[in-house]
Amino acid sequence: MPPSIDIGVDLPTEVRTWLERRLDGELELPVLPEAAARVVALCDDDDTDAQTLESVLDRDPSLTACVLKVANSSIYASTEPIVSLQHAVSRLGMATLRNIALTASLRTQVFNVPGHSALIGHTWEHCALTGVFAREIARKLRRNVEAAFLCGLVHDVGRPIVLQTALRLPRCHAPLHGEQIEWAMDTFHARVGARLVNSWRLPDWAAVAVEHHHDPDRATPFEEEARVTRLADLLANWALQPGSGPSDFPADDPVVAALNLYPDDLDALLGLRERILLAAEAFQ
Repeated sequence: MPPSIDIGVDLPTEVRTWLERRLDGELELPVLPEAAARVVALCDDDDTDAQTLESVLDRDPSLTACVLKVANSSIYASTEPIVSLQHAVSRLGMATLRNIALTASLRTQVFNVPGHSALIGHTWEHCALTGVFAREIARKLRRNVEAAFLCGLVHDVGRPIVLQTALRLPRCHAPLHGEQIEWAMDTFHARVGARLVNSWRLPDWAAVAVEHHHDPDRATPFEEEARVTRLADLLANWALQPGSGPSDFPADDPVVAALNLYPDDLDALLGLRERILLAAEAFQ
């Protein structure tokens, strides 16, 4: 999502200071569930065999259900349904299975703030769309599509964590109102998200892309990953705007030129809107 303009100017200095200290200090970050953590570790190990991975997935029915659901979605559509874990593991590959395991965990462990289901639900939808758009951008650039999907999926993972923290403001301070909470989420989400990605032991390039997806030129040495994430973020924002057309997309954003995309390339990505909206439903 886009960085905020400073609508939080009325945020008391002592409140902002408390938030900064809390978010940059000993913040209690969500823990990756045991099964998902094991899947992530196995998928990043070149020596992992399919049988070992299947045995871990098989012990977690909800994770298995998520794998089969996504495996049969339009993103990974095949000529025949995938009806078993063995079939899914052999068809999808390790990087895809890692991303599916993370998807299931994010939805339940992070994007779950009681009393704020509409806001968090919209944020999760945006993340899913960003991930799918990132795959298509990477495909066009002939880059690793699953790496791009991972960066897009987790780029706003800090937003619900910031929200939860803002809701725990000490009683000596007045509760934050809606615009102040939005400002806090916009302001702090990138660096908090990078902390979570690091704590879950995801690749360094993912953490850097998350931290700098609003300013990819600062993402050394992973500028391209951050640029792909930035463009996917813009595409997801555009796709979720009712009634928006191709002319409403900010095609003059510097990231388009930085990725060496031609007008026809961008038009092709914009033309995928309905297909990507449908594909992202698999992650809801």
